[in-house]
Amino acid sequence: MSASLICVKIGDRYGYVDSRGKPVIPPGFALAFPFYEGLALVALPGKKFFGGSAALVYGFIDPSGEVIIPPRFREAFSFSEGLAPVIQPPPRRRLWGYCDKSGRLVLRPRYDLAGGFFSGLARVRKGRWWGYINPRGQYIIKPRFDSAADFSDLLAVVRDENGKWGYIDERGESAIPPRYDWAESFSEGLARVSRDGKWGFIDRRGSYIFPPKFDDARDFSEGLAPVNVGRSFDEVFHERRGGKWGYINRRGIGVIDSHFDEAFPFSEGLGRARLYGRWGFIDKKGEIVIKPEFTAAGDFHGGAALVWSGEMPLIINKAGERFSIG
Repeated sequence: MSASLICVKIGDRYGYVDSRGKPVIPPGFALAFPFYEGLALVALPGKKFFGGSAALVYGFIDPSGEVIIPPRFREAFSFSEGLAPVIQPPPRRRLWGYCDKSGRLVLRPRYDLAGGFFSGLARVRKGRWWGYINPRGQYIIKPRFDSAADFSDLLAVVRDENGKWGYIDERGESAIPPRYDWAESFSEGLARVSRDGKWGFIDRRGSYIFPPKFDDARDFSEGLAPVNVGRSFDEVFHERRGGKWGYINRRGIGVIDSHFDEAFPFSEGLGRARLYGRWGFIDKKGEIVIKPEFTAAGDFHGGAALVWSGEMPLIINKAGERFSIG
């Protein structure tokens, strides 16, 4: 991902600014996404159908704002390993294929759902079942999974017909048997898994480094993972809420006490955390580096983070300096 440009919404349109908030690509898009592999996915209003609102069409731009692939796709995802999943515009059927960075369709549309390529494989679904293809469109792992995720650390998390989650290797063979109620992709050699409503972490052999005892958890990043104690299901909002967040290390030892209302994985040495209803940033000792005074915040990339003061977006650096956008 290109960290030099930050995607922001100004008014009702999206554009891109630099790390000091200076406009680089004017806000002219109905939707816009971060840069990956030198291109960013953007959307513009397309044709109106049957007198309704205009559907969006998707294309790609480079960091100068030049349109590399004109917006024409009905849907699209960002590039990964040189290919992007796309849906051709009407009247063609609503099926996913893949285009290259010139916009040329290299894998014909035939999938009901499709993901990006990771470790040379992309997850695709035809009918009910998920499988994995190579960049030539050949099935390396035939469709047989009820659900599937991207490969990460050479393993992919999949769900079997009984609703249990496990992990497969790049040949499609079982690496960790399906025995979890929920499971997430590996990050830094560890994965978070859930059994009986509790979360823990396993290594690539399926051994627990920390058995399921947390009420919630997030991925490892930079050697630490946020974990929650005391979170429960809210019957009114129909979601898990409450509890306090802290961090554990790769040995499962608590290194930052659980006293944050929310906490997210570290990025560039700083962790995004909410305390007393406001967002700030902490270091790996749990010390507050940037005071919690923002109504919302994103992670640091390229030394800058997008934050909000009320409804006003700002850019901050790691010293906490603020830069207005525009």
